[in-house]
Amino acid sequence: MFGRVKKWFGIEGAKLRLHVLESYPKDVKTLNGEIEVTSMRPQQVIGLKMRLIEVYTRGRGENKRIDEYHMGTWEYVEPFAVDKDQGQKILFKMDFDFVKSAMDTRSSKSFLHRGVVGLAKSFKGVSSEYILEAEAQLDDTKWTAYTKTKIHFA
Repeated sequence: MFGRVKKWFGIEGAKLRLHVLESYPKDVKTLNGEIEVTSMRPQQVIGLKMRLIEVYTRGRGENKRIDEYHMGTWEYVEPFAVDKDQGQKILFKMDFDFVKSAMDTRSSKSFLHRGVVGLAKSFKGVSSEYILEAEAQLDDTKWTAYTKTKIHFA
């Protein structure tokens, strides 16, 4: 009974899980991993979309500003079926580019600039957080399956 109600509203969908490393070197240009799609009932997945986002925060208190920069995207457009209680795994390789701020560009000029810029960033409360988001388009539901995970670059 409850399953029919969920299907009628279009809210019973698939679940996504990302299998990636938690930390990557700063000089890497691609993310490799796999995305796992599972469901409690048979589903038809129309496509998968992923994107890597940098959440750039600066300032403190009332002067705090947050911007998001898209670093890369990946799409899988071939439909596939997910059987009940059996996950489907898709390998991915996403190319991306780091977005450089004006401060980062200055710091790459010389080691003296690097120290001054690092000090200025700490005073201004500058930080970056990297988020990998994944979304699955399903054939017979109104909502999409969605997940995200944080990636660290060292």
